[in-house]
Amino acid sequence: MAVRVRLYCELCHALPDPVTQRALEGQLLHRAFGQYLDAQPGGWLIWTGGGPLGSKRYACAEHRQALIEVLRKHHGAVRRCGVWKDEPYPALWPDGLRGLDEHELAELLEGGRRSAREHAS
Repeated sequence: MAVRVRLYCELCHALPDPVTQRALEGQLLHRAFGQYLDAQPGGWLIWTGGGPLGSKRYACAEHRQALIEVLRKHHGAVRRCGVWKDEPYPALWPDGLRGLDEHELAELLEGGRRSAREHAS
């Protein structure tokens, strides 16, 4: 039986675009605890939670700051839980590009363009 996971922004109930949806689905089995993650390319925020920090929570790019404020209000007294960590957060990319931030991705793409230009010359 096929199952489809529908992840949405908990503040406005928006659904992610298909590529960001794949990044969100890809993190479901990660065992991270109490950390923020960026789901790219849509800029969604994931709070991994866990244990006393609650379940995973998701926010679209428009509401990510509001989710951070809610989490800091509720879990701000818990030391070492990651709720006070500032951006940039680890980025999740679909199709094996996990862990690259925007600058690293741009460098990777520029390097690929350079090598293609060098081969064409």
